[in-house]
Amino acid sequence: MDDATRTSRPSRSGVSRRGFLAASATVALGAAGLAAAPPAAGAPLPRLPGEVRRLQGQVTARGTVYDAVEVDIRGDRAWIAVPRSVVPGSRTAVGVAWFYHGSGSSHEALLNGFGYEMRQLVDRGVVCICQDAGGNGYAGPYAMRVQADGWEYVSSLCKVGANFLRATSGGGALAAEVLGAKLLPDIVGLYFVNALWDVRRAYELGGRTEIGPAYGYSTAAVDRTNPARHPSSAWAGDRIRIVHTTTLDLVTPAAVHAIPFYERARPTAAEVTRRTHTLGHTTPRFVADEVPLYFRRWWEAWMSEKARGLR
Repeated sequence: MDDATRTSRPSRSGVSRRGFLAASATVALGAAGLAAAPPAAGAPLPRLPGEVRRLQGQVTARGTVYDAVEVDIRGDRAWIAVPRSVVPGSRTAVGVAWFYHGSGSSHEALLNGFGYEMRQLVDRGVVCICQDAGGNGYAGPYAMRVQADGWEYVSSLCKVGANFLRATSGGGALAAEVLGAKLLPDIVGLYFVNALWDVRRAYELGGRTEIGPAYGYSTAAVDRTNPARHPSSAWAGDRIRIVHTTTLDLVTPAAVHAIPFYERARPTAAEVTRRTHTLGHTTPRFVADEVPLYFRRWWEAWMSEKARGLR
């Protein structure tokens, strides 16, 4: 099943704390940042701040050369995949894809569970990052700090022209909060798979042991950054793809997370689409192929809106 809601309405201006995005950089990203052909290979990535180890000279199935680097960002680990076409410090803007892993996973998910999607985005010149966030800090105080630190780190390496969000399972809480509260500038869309949206309901429905530590077992702390607290207007102009099962999912039941999120965002979002599957709490294979296609289309739509003064 694949439902779509599309509206034509002026979008809220994107939030940019640093005001770094110039028109020339936007053109550069549109031409090269999501190109269909593999980007040209450049020199190896210089040593990064906080670098722990790297997998240098990796090659995708399409022949794109990239470096994958594990870094320590103020005490939290992250993997970053950077195509050789990206030159740190360059004036050319690039797209950045933020991957939010599930509970019990780690930043290693960028190379493993998210690996196929990551490599397809690298083929399009996109920088990819997955932060550990303490294993899964949901949208608790630690995870919120980690997200802010991650943005400061990435934006110091390169000029960021667009941010894409890809979340699964418990990682949905932080990704949805980033979008709803506009914690990153120029977010062109969120791809949300079997993911958590209403943290308070999850906490009440048996998730205290797992979710509680991220919030100090405080319901007030849960409520402060629960994505479900946002009104419909918070999603105005956003683009969201929601994937969920129609069968049993004990981790992120659709009736608590995916469907209410869809209904909340639908009245004001520029686009909300929904696709279902029958695999329970398992990511279906179609996701890996959809992610780069959605990100590219969202970017093109976002760029068109920006050119028309709607962003």
